[in-house]
Amino acid sequence: MNKTLDRALLARPLVFVLGGSMSAMVNPSMQRGNLAGWIAGTFGIILLLLWSLRRRPRFERMIPHVSSLVVVLGWGVVATLTGGPESPFLVAFILEIVVASVAMTPAGVLWVTANIILMLCVMTALRGFAQGWLLLLESVFVAAIGALGMTVSRRRVVGEVALRVQGEELEQRLGSLQRELEDERVISRVGEGVARLAHGLKNAVHSLRGFVRLIEPQLERGVGSKAALRGLHAAIDDLESLARMTLEESGTLPDSGARGGAARADTRVGPSCSLPEVITHARRELEAASPGVVWRVSAGPAEGSLLVPLGEETLLELLVILMRNAVEAMGGQGGACVAYAADGQSVSIAVQDEGPGFGTIDIDELLQPGFTTKVEGSGFGLFLARRIIEEHGGRLSLESAPSGGAIVRFELPGVTAAGEPVGGGV
Repeated sequence: MNKTLDRALLARPLVFVLGGSMSAMVNPSMQRGNLAGWIAGTFGIILLLLWSLRRRPRFERMIPHVSSLVVVLGWGVVATLTGGPESPFLVAFILEIVVASVAMTPAGVLWVTANIILMLCVMTALRGFAQGWLLLLESVFVAAIGALGMTVSRRRVVGEVALRVQGEELEQRLGSLQRELEDERVISRVGEGVARLAHGLKNAVHSLRGFVRLIEPQLERGVGSKAALRGLHAAIDDLESLARMTLEESGTLPDSGARGGAARADTRVGPSCSLPEVITHARRELEAASPGVVWRVSAGPAEGSLLVPLGEETLLELLVILMRNAVEAMGGQGGACVAYAADGQSVSIAVQDEGPGFGTIDIDELLQPGFTTKVEGSGFGLFLARRIIEEHGGRLSLESAPSGGAIVRFELPGVTAAGEPVGGGV
């Protein structure tokens, strides 16, 4: 029930009590036995009772129509006792139509108009139809006002629906922007932590190099010692390369905009890559790390290109995140499947495991940064996967498998060998 209708239901008894009390001024005979007061009080109490029931589910839809019927009957009684078809209180009928047009639906306005015309007929019948011409004139006038009120009500209802739809769309957009803002805040905090970790790693590498220089002269005599030194140097070089790459990606090294930007262009937004080849690479990597899980690759119908708009390293990172989640869900034992297909415009990939599935966990919450169901989980795996997919025009969804386990499915737009969208789209 809207606020306008709620106020109209409350205003009816107040206005009627005031108008009914004034009827004694028009017809002094109504002062006998305080007839005017009894009429005003009776109908006023009924209307107030109806207003008090407006919020109850059983009565909510019928209260507006019953209230309008009661108030029309009340004004009809007052008008009958103060001149019938010539009573000045007939103006209240017109005001009731106006109120209905701004508070009720077009059907409600029609209901009020029909009741008023019926009441005019009853009042004329009580006088023996001596003023039939006046009844016709008043009925036509009331019908015209009712038609105008229905038009106003219809336009108001259409406007309210349009505003409600726009409000819901704006609320959805605001919610989406709030989620994106929270995602950016989380990523910013994580990025700062990664940069600090990389700086600490870089300092540790420099310290290791210093210790190696101290012990190097004492170990260079033995052949085995030289091999150990070479391995240690290689490990230190790898750590330093990782630290530098992390710092460049986070933009905390000089000229990182040029070098880091180039690296990102090569691996994250770079040329398209073949999906089957990357799946094979990811499968081998997971089988080596978790031999207890048997992976199966299922190739579905491929009506179009199986190239996707991700660099090979980015797609491999994405698949490893999802496949490692499947391995962890099964506790490192069981069977899992990677299925892929193309429908001419997009490429679909699904990773399915035989784990416990999602159960009663809110799937939308699983995609939020920092949310995890694992004791040692970070809560950023699925979040990062969703970010990568959406940044490249795709979408990710989670569902429980009918036979048990979980299915993580995502779609990416297909591209040609030149990196252009399939079908010539933009």
